[in-house]
Amino acid sequence: MKTAIQTAFSQEMSLAKEAYSRDQLDEAFRLLERAHILGQRYFTTHFITHWWMLKVGIRKTDWREIRGQVLRMIAVIPGYLFGWVPKGNTGGADVSALKPMPIPDDLTTLLNDYNVWTDVLLRVLIWAAIAVFVWIGVFAWSTYVRSGETRNIVSTFDGTCSPLVGFEGPEDLVWDREAGRVYAVGGDRRSFRSGGPGRAKIWSLPMALSESAVPDNLAPAEPEVFRSFGMDLHIDEMGTRRLFVANRPSDGHTIEIFRVTSSGGLSLERTLKHPLLRNPNDLVAIGPSEALVTLDKQADAATLGEILEGARQLRTGKVLRIDTQTAELLADGLQMANGIALSPSQTELYVGETIAQRLSVFDHDPLSKTLSFNRYVPLETGVDNITVNPDGRVYIAGHPKLLTLAMGYQRSEKSPSPSEVLVYDPSRETVERLYVDDGLEHSGGSVAIVDEALGRMLIGSAFGPHILSCEFSRSSDIAL
Repeated sequence: MKTAIQTAFSQEMSLAKEAYSRDQLDEAFRLLERAHILGQRYFTTHFITHWWMLKVGIRKTDWREIRGQVLRMIAVIPGYLFGWVPKGNTGGADVSALKPMPIPDDLTTLLNDYNVWTDVLLRVLIWAAIAVFVWIGVFAWSTYVRSGETRNIVSTFDGTCSPLVGFEGPEDLVWDREAGRVYAVGGDRRSFRSGGPGRAKIWSLPMALSESAVPDNLAPAEPEVFRSFGMDLHIDEMGTRRLFVANRPSDGHTIEIFRVTSSGGLSLERTLKHPLLRNPNDLVAIGPSEALVTLDKQADAATLGEILEGARQLRTGKVLRIDTQTAELLADGLQMANGIALSPSQTELYVGETIAQRLSVFDHDPLSKTLSFNRYVPLETGVDNITVNPDGRVYIAGHPKLLTLAMGYQRSEKSPSPSEVLVYDPSRETVERLYVDDGLEHSGGSVAIVDEALGRMLIGSAFGPHILSCEFSRSSDIAL
């Protein structure tokens, strides 16, 4: 309130109170009307004038004025909040509370620059800003909670673990059970997943590898630009082995198919490419040159758009079938489609939804190559890669704290991210946690393979420097 208006208001109120004390109620009310004209833009002065008008009404036993002033005292609140009051209104119950009125000549100069709609616009802008800040706060907190950041991580595993070194970001693992070998794919993923320098690598190691052994770096020479994501192994009826790897070069995303040579090396056999193949994350090979691929989201990796897409829980993930000639979308509406695997019978397809923190289970027809949604399996973790054992049990690597992964460990090794491994038994519809770590032993766990015969589990890492080798204790109750 301007000083001149404050002084004039105080004078009118002082005179009104003096008249009230002398029981000159009509004069007191006339002075209060003038005070109301001056002070109605401001909450305190507006309320005070109506309070004193109510006192006059009570002393005069004027029920109409009493009712009118009670209502007007209530209306002070929305009037102030939204900035609208009728200019010049005297405030008594004998006039409409919404009616603008002429301003007395001696008060006009004080209120010349007063514009009701300017006040309204100012209030609208203030409340819009408050609403935006509140929405941002609620959105940020709900995202924080949904991402698992409030979860208390207690490291748990019934057994012992040790790191297998000689790797760099071993994001996905596949197990050739017949040959007893494990393939790992990775590299400097912090760099090349965002289009920076670096090239993916593929390693090979025996499943029974001792901690001191050195993995074989297969390092295929082609393709020249190799920015890997998920991987799968296909063995045809002739025993020929092929590794399928999702690749994201800048000039168009691809599926690279490597033939495993008789010497154990890799030779690029063919490349699958199609306009629908955008942001492939993981895949399952269903033929020598055919695969089902998860397309995780619309935004590119390691961008603000990727983070916002996840925070907004947009259903942009898809499942694509691709071969050398064609590609077709089989499923969509997924919240960051990630790991993918088929059941041993090939009749069920498991797709991990990282943001929704669940498995989507689809019925799969191997002949028509179609999918139909069956059910969800809630997991309460950010699902990464999936592996399925011959007995049908599904092993899931998860990220309990997605924001810690996305904003921390994805950017720096100095910001560890918790890891966990779950097992889903579709025959019993049960989910159990086999391994939970706060990130100090193993950070950013991205895939798990379990050898029941050896009682051993290998856990990859999206960005870490090792594979974690875990031995289950003899008392471990997972029916290995």
